[in-house]
Amino acid sequence: MPRSALRVRPAAVEDVPALLAFGDELRDALLPSVSESGSRPRGTPAGARAVLEQRYLEAIADPDRHLVVVVTDAEEPLGMALFTIASANALLDLPAVHMSHAVVADRHKRRGAGKALVSAAAAYAEAHGLDQLVVSVHPGSRDANRFFARLGFAPLAVRRVAPVAVVRRRLDLGEARPTDHMVRRSRGRLGRRTALSLGPADTQV
Repeated sequence: MPRSALRVRPAAVEDVPALLAFGDELRDALLPSVSESGSRPRGTPAGARAVLEQRYLEAIADPDRHLVVVVTDAEEPLGMALFTIASANALLDLPAVHMSHAVVADRHKRRGAGKALVSAAAAYAEAHGLDQLVVSVHPGSRDANRFFARLGFAPLAVRRVAPVAVVRRRLDLGEARPTDHMVRRSRGRLGRRTALSLGPADTQV
């Protein structure tokens, strides 16, 4: 399919079933959990699915969030993304368009849908007078990281997540002892970088 046949438009209520399917693929790609039987549970649990549906409906109605889908001329949805405007980095008061929850269905990859979503994000930034794009990419998604690197995105910081109980236990064992000196050095390095920041790891294109 030629890439010119693809277009990106705002998501509508009628797109919710497709959005939920994309959400399933995104969840399966980002959650490497394995069940007791040895197989990884796929899809979103029913209770969580209802909550997710409501969140999609809220995003569609929210003027401060721009949920989009990339479709063919026949209106077949290929993928989605969410655009919001926020600071590019917690320490830098520089507004940017954040592209998150971006996913292209596996069966539709290599058809230009990912580039169409990025192009739409760039257009959204230009329409709001902003010159920075921030994309959230899962660190374990090699293809997605390569894709965005080829388009000029570079990491500024890596966000790590840990349960508070684990952090407390490690602190008690003396395995993690940050000092003011280390924090100052880390901030100094951050200030000297000019690349884009990565947000939460939730993109798979």
